[in-house]
Amino acid sequence: MDEVLARVYITKSDGSKEKFDFEKVRESLRNAGADEELTEEVIRRIENRIHDEITTEELKMMITTVLRRLNREVAQKYIENHS
Repeated sequence: MDEVLARVYITKSDGSKEKFDFEKVRESLRNAGADEELTEEVIRRIENRIHDEITTEELKMMITTVLRRLNREVAQKYIENHS
């Protein structure tokens, strides 16, 4: 999976593209209060759904959906951090 993701680009809200980086997702989750276990569970649940040119909005919705199922408090903080 890492080889595939190495060639995946995310489309940002301004239309620019950058290489997808799970470390940015991890940092964002930690900033919302997720511990290591929750962070890795979210990653595990979304990693197979990441595709080339996924938008930041699609990614945020995917993460939010998973977080709401696992930890509503962290989900709310994640939403606040990304509004």
